[in-house]
Amino acid sequence: MTIHNLHNMRGDSGISCDLCVIGAGAAGITLAREFLGHRARVVLLESGELEFRHRPQFLYIGENRGIDNYPTTHSRFRVFGGTTTRWGGQCRPLRPLDFESRPEIPHSGWPFGYDHLEPFYRKAQEICNLGPYDYVPGSWLRQQDNPLLIDSALLDTIIYQFSYPGDFGQVYYQDLASATNVDVYLNSNLTEIITTDDARQLTGVQAASFNNNRVFVTARHYVLACGGIENPRLLLNCNRVAPQGIGNDHDLVGRFFMDHPYFLTGYFEPSNQQLDHNCCTIEDYNKVGTEQKFHAAFSLKENVLRDRGVNGAGLYFVKRPLYKTLAGYYTPAGKSFTHLVNIVRHDDVPNRKFGSHLRNVLRGLDTVAVTLGRQALHQVRPRQMLGLRAVLESTPNPDSRVTLTGKRDHFGMRRVCVDWRMNAADRSGFDCLMKTLRNEFERLSLGRLIEDESVDADNWPNSMTGGKHHMGTTRMHASPNHGVVDENCRVHSVANLYLAGSSVFPTGGFVNPTLTIVALAIRLADHLKMQLRNL
Repeated sequence: MTIHNLHNMRGDSGISCDLCVIGAGAAGITLAREFLGHRARVVLLESGELEFRHRPQFLYIGENRGIDNYPTTHSRFRVFGGTTTRWGGQCRPLRPLDFESRPEIPHSGWPFGYDHLEPFYRKAQEICNLGPYDYVPGSWLRQQDNPLLIDSALLDTIIYQFSYPGDFGQVYYQDLASATNVDVYLNSNLTEIITTDDARQLTGVQAASFNNNRVFVTARHYVLACGGIENPRLLLNCNRVAPQGIGNDHDLVGRFFMDHPYFLTGYFEPSNQQLDHNCCTIEDYNKVGTEQKFHAAFSLKENVLRDRGVNGAGLYFVKRPLYKTLAGYYTPAGKSFTHLVNIVRHDDVPNRKFGSHLRNVLRGLDTVAVTLGRQALHQVRPRQMLGLRAVLESTPNPDSRVTLTGKRDHFGMRRVCVDWRMNAADRSGFDCLMKTLRNEFERLSLGRLIEDESVDADNWPNSMTGGKHHMGTTRMHASPNHGVVDENCRVHSVANLYLAGSSVFPTGGFVNPTLTIVALAIRLADHLKMQLRNL
């Protein structure tokens, strides 16, 4: 058996291996699996256990500043399988434009293009349990069955597929449990990254359990695969030798934090009953991956985005009760009420904003009462609407960042503060898409988009929230002056430390990041195998 629980081990342990991977989510599990049967010995450290536990989850407690977003405890999960244990499975690759350096989007551009990553996407497609690697709309849609397949010089119809089964922890447990060269250590919380005196080489890492058992791992190479918030948090916390944090020579660790803003901004009123069921609708999130294998969405064509100099955005429909498509549902009182309900349902944990959420609800009791009344009416007279779900590309902003607070967790690690900011021009991609859709739907007599145009003090839709897609905080760039890791995901200033996951994304487009995370993990595994070829 190669899966161990540090909590059940006696005293302190020392382990020597060739590759140490920290974090058993989509990136970490993919990376470890790529080494199955390889000559290299791999150790995979995971903070959580095989089942979700609240105690490790509380290590995620942090602060949110800037744009209102999900609490840090609600957007990532410390468990074997990571956040794949909770995700919706929505997948597609980034588009070629997303890899390009665009003058109108500062700090954009990857060190390589889509064509380079495409072979890794194909392998990632299988690992994510998706259908064929084919995102051509015509392969999935027929006009007679999908009347919203629009022929337009401005709009693209893009395809998303659903991963099923999507829980990497369950799907790949047996692979890792039976591996002869991979050892998994659960309940192993990284507490120290040990370096040489000049911080240019890692010499080991230390992990601990809640009952103070410790394990020291020495390896030839190390990979942090803990997500877009935890990766920078760990690098900044481990500052015994480098006071500014490991890999932070140019004050870039934690900067350029991005998330995907989502808007639930009204509903579609089709012109005829035939359009009630269409290719661009998610009918029921509980049935995606089983009864619904894919869906389509609208976006502006890549040449239109280039010509107009705007960021990307997409829109599709979600079947929702009428009361969830109306403006009051997204007022501060309505959003706070939803957050408190999530706590009661154990979908979230209380945080420092609990009091402010309670005050919002009390101040907006009238709004909450109306929402509850509409919800009660829905139970008597259900009415499902085609809710508008839009997602926007958040462009790189160095002032949007992850930093540390003075508060500490159980292991003495400083807690995190996420200050999410967006560039003022970012709204242009959403506005341009919605204007185009309104015009095209009217031109083709498809129906009306009934939009909730209420906005907050910064002119963002009241319904805006993050997609829990944390990106960019250890960005990839060929130059150490502009990125934390190089094109091979190695930390520029550290010879044997690599980072995996969406924290290395220079830009994130507007689509879900998991397929790209897995593709990059496969690519990193190939690179590390080359580094370990002389074993």
